[in-house]
Amino acid sequence: MKRRKKTFIILGIILVVVLLVAGYIKFFNGKGIYFTTGMKSGELIKTAGQQTTYTCEAEILMSDLKKQYEEMFGSDIWKESIGDADFESYIKDQVKVKLMRVKAMNVKAKERGVVLGRDEKDAVSKAVDEYYAGLSDSQIKSTGITKEKLNVMFTEFTIAKKLYSDLTSEMDIEVSADEARVIDIQYIVSDSEDEINKAYNLVNSGSSFFAVAKEYNADGEYEYELKRDEMDSAFEKAAFDLATGEMSKVVEAEGRYYIIRCTSDNDKAKTEVNKSAILEKRKLEKFNEDFEKYESDIYMEFNDSEWKGLSIRNGLSLDSSFDDIFNTYFGK
Repeated sequence: MKRRKKTFIILGIILVVVLLVAGYIKFFNGKGIYFTTGMKSGELIKTAGQQTTYTCEAEILMSDLKKQYEEMFGSDIWKESIGDADFESYIKDQVKVKLMRVKAMNVKAKERGVVLGRDEKDAVSKAVDEYYAGLSDSQIKSTGITKEKLNVMFTEFTIAKKLYSDLTSEMDIEVSADEARVIDIQYIVSDSEDEINKAYNLVNSGSSFFAVAKEYNADGEYEYELKRDEMDSAFEKAAFDLATGEMSKVVEAEGRYYIIRCTSDNDKAKTEVNKSAILEKRKLEKFNEDFEKYESDIYMEFNDSEWKGLSIRNGLSLDSSFDDIFNTYFGK
């Protein structure tokens, strides 16, 4: 169970950081992109009617990711692979997706008349000043970051966030209390059916569940906070069918044997948090599904030669964090 729990923790960390990269993005479907070498140095993306996306904007996002990943996994993370792609290329692609999605969302925002109010513009100005003030002179010189370019970036990201909120607020999506339910369990686990049956008999004959779990669980863990779709279906069915204080029979799941005891069949506070998380996930999925159809018709010029020269592994770790400052002023 601990091995599986650790796996979920690691996957959860990766998901959180990828979401920091992707924001409200799934995958760009590749239509409407024109790769060109005819753009000026320092220019990365151009879209009709929109301001230019500069190469330093990609460097800013990559710097945040470099620090976040290396803090959690060390600098060797860039040697890892995801499928057929090396990890750095995978994350670079996510940065590209994010920049293009933000650009497309600003096109849509213009069509809908979504603009920033005075307070939002003031917040952008403060965010720009804070980010710029945190950079060293050498970082400013090497990246070509200016307050004007930062103003474009913070403004476009803020408009994109505002558009996302507007569009998702119109969605009629529901999440039931049961599918969001979070339960607290204790468990005894063994790789041997004979051993788990011995443990089951011990508990049934009056031994405390805690003591038996400590004896049989090789990793020493015996408690878990369970949401739906986290574990094997047989394990989950047995666990979610229990009322508080009840214990399951022996359950086989993914080649291991478990006895599950429910200590809370509905942690209401955690259930409400999980319900909100599921709702936001479904809104994101619906937004991506709808918006991909729209952005496939948007024409963008992308400076591929500039892009190829960028590296996360060998890139700068800037002293300012775009994500942190953006979230401070505009929320996650």
